[in-house]
Amino acid sequence: MAAAAGLAAAATPAAAAASGKVKAPGGYRIGNVYYSSGLAAKGADIKEQTTAVLKKHSENLEAQGSSLDNVVKLTAFLADVKGEKPAFNAAYAEFFKKDAPARTAIGAIFPDTETRVEIELVAWVP
Repeated sequence: MAAAAGLAAAATPAAAAASGKVKAPGGYRIGNVYYSSGLAAKGADIKEQTTAVLKKHSENLEAQGSSLDNVVKLTAFLADVKGEKPAFNAAYAEFFKKDAPARTAIGAIFPDTETRVEIELVAWVP
């Protein structure tokens, strides 16, 4: 019961402010950790969409004084994980040339046929 009461208290705006939860570009920061929302982009194919989404994530991190180099976990939702993962990996490799973050790529069903990828991430903000 006490744990449930603690969770309810943490959900209030005052508790969020006291905990250090702060709205940030594309997500939230708690202390030095940034949690992004999932971002998607329009484009011709998954490679173009992946590039656009990672550029947007990069901009959001740079606005906070961080970068993609500080991403520790990335989750990618792919419309066709079997058929499009190689093209996704090619675009991904352009942004994470060394020390790539922990990553999960899973299949997803999007509400439209244009969206091929959505990406969320967790990063360190020095």
